[in-house]
Amino acid sequence: MPSYFNTLNVKLSAAIILLTISTAQFYWLCAFKGFPVDVALADALGSNLLLYGIFLFLEYGFSHYVPPIARYGIIAAQSFGFSAAWLFLCQWTLKNSFDNKAYADFWKETFYIRGLIGWILICDYNLINYFVRHLSNQESVSEQEQHSLQLRKEAELFKLRQQLHPHFLFNSLNSINALIGKEPKHARTMVQQLSEFLRHTLKKEDNDLITIQEELDDLRIYLSIEQVRFGHRLTIEEHIHTDCMEARIPPFLLQPLVENAIKYGLYGTTGPVTIYLKGTLTQEQFLFSIVNPYDPDAVTTKGTGFGLESVRRRLYLLFARNDLLTVDSRPPAPGSDPDNAHHSFTATISIPVMLPDKEQPATLPNEQAL
Repeated sequence: MPSYFNTLNVKLSAAIILLTISTAQFYWLCAFKGFPVDVALADALGSNLLLYGIFLFLEYGFSHYVPPIARYGIIAAQSFGFSAAWLFLCQWTLKNSFDNKAYADFWKETFYIRGLIGWILICDYNLINYFVRHLSNQESVSEQEQHSLQLRKEAELFKLRQQLHPHFLFNSLNSINALIGKEPKHARTMVQQLSEFLRHTLKKEDNDLITIQEELDDLRIYLSIEQVRFGHRLTIEEHIHTDCMEARIPPFLLQPLVENAIKYGLYGTTGPVTIYLKGTLTQEQFLFSIVNPYDPDAVTTKGTGFGLESVRRRLYLLFARNDLLTVDSRPPAPGSDPDNAHHSFTATISIPVMLPDKEQPATLPNEQAL
């Protein structure tokens, strides 16, 4: 609810309006009706102070449920009751306070018009208070819904992260176990690299922003572990433009794609495999493509598709867009060497980035419309 539309400002506005009415009423009674100053002041100030007291009572002492179907009728009836009570109380106190026949006659002449004005003012105040409470309740419900939505979003992001990491961790531990007996030196190297990778991942949250340089550093730690596992069979070629290194993105968006490329590029094959990483920055978007060979007839290519779908879902939760991940598979080029011809699979991710030359928040905005 806007800061200018709350109960405190409503009370201040009502006080200013009644003070204005009192001033005009006092001037009218003195200048046009010829009443003494004490009578005019008591009439103008006393009646409106009593009316303001009723306003405060309506806010603090009379809270009730108003059925929507009878909302305005109940407010009008309630206002009529309070205006009648206000009118008779004013008449009794003010008329008995002054022994002035002209003033008593004046009360008889203005009795109904006073009642109508009082009823209109109380109706207006009642309606404004009702809508202020209604807007306040709506805002509270909206905040609770936004908070619940944010909690669900964070829980799903955490679940996706927890589903992705164990797959890599189990493979790494199995490889370490296999290397311990034959190549203990490589096994120790892999344990150190795995420890460093896990330390990096535990320090970051999904809504933090890191530079692309930091993301690539984490990715290279992961790749160094995989190269220990696969040895000379795995070759990584990077083509990352240097002009995008300082742009900021959410962490851990690239590693699942690389893990997916290694799984479908190396598993089930015995020869060397080259995986290409390409990155460019264009129109405030970081385009990252990973190209890997694959055999469409291999058993490993018939997976569940969880890796790419989890990345797609995470991108939607972070940016509320479904078009940030695209995939493309192509057969070998015509005329290529049959022994070295492979199908190629390309996954491209387009990540909206925070550029360093603009003032940007340190975390992703939470008001993404999901």
